[in-house]
Amino acid sequence: MLDTSDIMSDRTHGGFSLNTRGTMDSLSHLLATLKVTANVFHNGQYCGNWAVDTSGSHYISFHAVSHGRCYVKSIDEAEVHTLSVGDVVIFPRDAKHVITSDADFTQPVNTEQSVDFNTLERNGTGLVCGYFEHHHPMIASITEFLPTVIVIKRSDHQQSALALLTQTLLTESVHQADGAMLILSRLSECILALIFRDYLQVEKGILAALANPKLAPAIKSIFAAPAQKWTVDTLAETCFISRTAFATLFKQTLGISPIDFATQWRLGLAYRQLADDNVSTLAAALECGYESEASFSKAFKRVFGVSPGSIRAQVKT
Repeated sequence: MLDTSDIMSDRTHGGFSLNTRGTMDSLSHLLATLKVTANVFHNGQYCGNWAVDTSGSHYISFHAVSHGRCYVKSIDEAEVHTLSVGDVVIFPRDAKHVITSDADFTQPVNTEQSVDFNTLERNGTGLVCGYFEHHHPMIASITEFLPTVIVIKRSDHQQSALALLTQTLLTESVHQADGAMLILSRLSECILALIFRDYLQVEKGILAALANPKLAPAIKSIFAAPAQKWTVDTLAETCFISRTAFATLFKQTLGISPIDFATQWRLGLAYRQLADDNVSTLAAALECGYESEASFSKAFKRVFGVSPGSIRAQVKT
């Protein structure tokens, strides 16, 4: 059986540390394996009349308001959201959107330049903008089941850990001291993890499964022993429900069977090793429980649509 603490201990993937030793919780394990890291590309204020669309990264994008007020909506949706200080908006699938000073959305997009926080302009709106980069095809197990737009209002969580982190983010953004961009990125990662853990009501996908007490033990078991030859019966036993009830609920929640998920996760860990550590295809196959390189390569291509060798080749180029 594969011991993930041996494979992943003391390794860092982006902003989420893979220092398991058998103690990493499931959400941390998930975000670390999917290699989710924040990149803040804008920290400044827009003044007067302005409108911006920062989509195009193909990652999870976000904005946080440090002062002032603005309006935001997705191009594909009619609903307009008003954002004030401390509010955060996230676009899980990088939807085209407009964030603007104009409630009627008549301003031309991306024509105005932002300015630094030398002074806080009375008619200005401070924005911290960025995206959560990810380098793993299984990220869709999170994002495809999330809303197009997620708005987190500060007024709804004023005494929470999220409020404290957001306030620290905004304070750091305005002060712009040495190391600010690094700190903003790491704080953004923490904010995303808190939102995923505490502020989303989703009925399908991996986040829904982790929040469901009838499914979470099975997911945790797969995370803890990815190379084990899991069966529907053994996974159902971890959840203390019948085989039929477990299989049905699992398929309804994640859209695939328990065994297909276990296979995808096992191969996902191999993907991480091939992409980050440039291990050989054979080594990756053996680490994740396959007895031959040929069977591993066939399964890998079926799940991800590319060969293990192509992932290793990307690392070299």
